[in-house]
Amino acid sequence: MKPLLLFIQDENACKNWLSVCTNDCSLIENLQQLADIKDEQCKHYLLFIQINDSVTVNSIISLAQKGFGVVALSNTPNDAEGIKLFQNGIRGYANTFAAKPRIEQIISTVKADSVWLGPSIMQAMFTSLMRNQLPNDGWKELLTDREIETTDLVLETKSNRQIAEALGITERTVKAHLRNVFEKLEVTDRLSLVLKIKNWS
Repeated sequence: MKPLLLFIQDENACKNWLSVCTNDCSLIENLQQLADIKDEQCKHYLLFIQINDSVTVNSIISLAQKGFGVVALSNTPNDAEGIKLFQNGIRGYANTFAAKPRIEQIISTVKADSVWLGPSIMQAMFTSLMRNQLPNDGWKELLTDREIETTDLVLETKSNRQIAEALGITERTVKAHLRNVFEKLEVTDRLSLVLKIKNWS
């Protein structure tokens, strides 16, 4: 399991994140500590870092390019910033002041080698990806009719709740369909599913 590094300069937010982290979490006091980590070792860490006056989006992108698994934290998240960060290799983008249950979800998601983005940014990315290109339907051959219906609604940026309402099933059943889709198409999350379908050949 990759150790977590936290560089959060808001004291209350830092306490919140630390209260959720387990024993494999270390607090970083300054950016020099990150610079001291050898390049070949960076890939072994997950870094949660707060954007502020001294930590710019570009400096976070540089850390991701160095090899860290980076989750950027913003006091005021916005779609454009999140998309730019994701396009440059970050693993997640979240609100610095997220509630503890959400922090737990974020940490467990990135630890499982999946990407964490908030719902509005995920929707903006899906829309951007699907706007100008119709996917090849070859992927449908691997799925059941119900799994195809579920996936088509994911491609329309519908939430699990909206999919459940549209198909007249429970959210639990939607999650089961998506687990099967992820397994059959060999992806780990909605974003990688959309990317795979968009680039299907």
